[in-house]
Amino acid sequence: MESESENADWDVVVVGSGGAGCAAAIEAKQAGARVLMITKSSLLDSKTARAQGGIQAAVGDGDSPERHFEDTWKAGKEMGNEALVRILSERAPETVKWLEEMGVAFDRDESGYRLMSAAGLSHPRVLTCGDTAGRGIAEAVLRRVEALNIPIWHETGLTDLASVPRGFRLTLKQQGRVSDPTLLTRTVVLATGGAMPEERSAGLVEEGLANMPDGLDLAARLGARVVMPDLVQYHPTGILLPKALRRKRLPETMRGAGARFLNREGEAFVDPLLTRNDLTQAIIEECQKGLGVETDDGRQGVWLDTPRIDQVKGAGYLREHFPTFHALFLEHGNDLTV
Repeated sequence: MESESENADWDVVVVGSGGAGCAAAIEAKQAGARVLMITKSSLLDSKTARAQGGIQAAVGDGDSPERHFEDTWKAGKEMGNEALVRILSERAPETVKWLEEMGVAFDRDESGYRLMSAAGLSHPRVLTCGDTAGRGIAEAVLRRVEALNIPIWHETGLTDLASVPRGFRLTLKQQGRVSDPTLLTRTVVLATGGAMPEERSAGLVEEGLANMPDGLDLAARLGARVVMPDLVQYHPTGILLPKALRRKRLPETMRGAGARFLNREGEAFVDPLLTRNDLTQAIIEECQKGLGVETDDGRQGVWLDTPRIDQVKGAGYLREHFPTFHALFLEHGNDLTV
């Protein structure tokens, strides 16, 4: 009797259309596999596409993968998997080259890559694509996915994942369909990005297929060991006001360019180039002291002093290097330069 996997619909199903999912799909297809990609929303609604600041790699003069490793290891309070942190830092330059082969155009100047500083870095190391690096990366790798004729099922969520002999059965939920289709694959790649329960309860996740179980949930149900889920990182510069821009984040490179945090009294209270975890904790503590800024719907935060960027870097720097956010805030009646 044939097993279910011997009649598999696909060799590889990639769940998620962000950078990791696209890279997995491309490599599998080029290795000769029958590949399907599914995504629960639109292609450019991934965490990769929403990333802003850039990608880190030790490609600048005086920098090295060892320095990259040391910075990353220190920023993680030496709690990471050392072998994996070394892989990340040592292979980052070749990842940049791979992305350029995919068509990513990183910002350059007369001396080479235009590298930015960010929190926790001992050396400028952030490669950018304007102020929307994630979108630049996502669009390039998605073009390669499409050029390889890898089918993509849009608005398709994964609701259940079951192990079968030599493969997996996936139960799907598709927008507009009453029945829940299933498919068989020999291999599944979970590149879903995930969602935090706290984010859902705070009303910062859209309804619909976006509320399908994330990859960590599904992997855990199948018996995978989820390591240190409490160390998922929070971004310290999520936008509170204007309300229309909530769920968006201001890039860390703004702080690298001179922006700083101010409390309700207009006082700088923390080094803006501390790591994300330390900055987030400092913001929480400032609000707990009663020195935060409260919105009319009861949320608390602090000010990000963006006009200081032009004071530090020169007039026009913010508009030139962060054009997307400058224009976005102007549309809502806020000028980041004043």
